[in-house]
Amino acid sequence: MSGFSAWVENQLELRSFGDIQEAARALKIRPSELSRWLSAKRPPTQDTMRTACQVFDAPIMEVLVAAGYLTSEEAEPGMTPPSIVATISTQSLVDELTRRGIDRQSE
Repeated sequence: MSGFSAWVENQLELRSFGDIQEAARALKIRPSELSRWLSAKRPPTQDTMRTACQVFDAPIMEVLVAAGYLTSEEAEPGMTPPSIVATISTQSLVDELTRRGIDRQSE
């Protein structure tokens, strides 16, 4: 079972639906779609995640974490991935800019 499938199962348990048909009716989605979510072998698509957010009234970050597209740390407010520029030394940047300036002059 994928992380997304486990998350969907948990969402259904929180709502105490009797079966998949009842849950699908209440969530206004097809039972076959809900069954696919529960047996997901692959990460969900953008459309699936968008629909899951709507039917479960869940924040997109929660769904992205459940689907494995983000870690819980990456989903924390204010967190951004480290910039590639931050990993390059100032001298390397200066050298590259100088090289490009020289290359343009020689064209």
